[in-house]
Amino acid sequence: MRLPWLSVVGALACFSGREPSGPAGQSCGVPLADDVTGSTLSAIVGFAFEPAELRVAVGQRITWVNCEENGAPHTSTATGGEWDSALLQAGDGFTRSFPAAGTFTYFCEVHPFMTGRVVVE
Repeated sequence: MRLPWLSVVGALACFSGREPSGPAGQSCGVPLADDVTGSTLSAIVGFAFEPAELRVAVGQRITWVNCEENGAPHTSTATGGEWDSALLQAGDGFTRSFPAAGTFTYFCEVHPFMTGRVVVE
């Protein structure tokens, strides 16, 4: 079951306790599945992952959401091969759980200059 369309600004405030650091007023509607509750959210905006570094506890989930207003597609792809999202069109999201501690770097396959890091503690 899907929840109604939510603003990433609102979703970030509800689920991760912080708002995206993109341009003022930036919002992005995505359908959030019930199992996204408790996820840390990362907005893909301005050809960057916001925030660029995420710190989560073992077992926590992260959801990446493509909030590009220009419609540019992106991926969230682990450098070490641990995950690779499908191509995310504007408004699409991808969720992954992190069952073990470690540091994971990732990038966008379409735009390799876009990079980020997940630290699981």
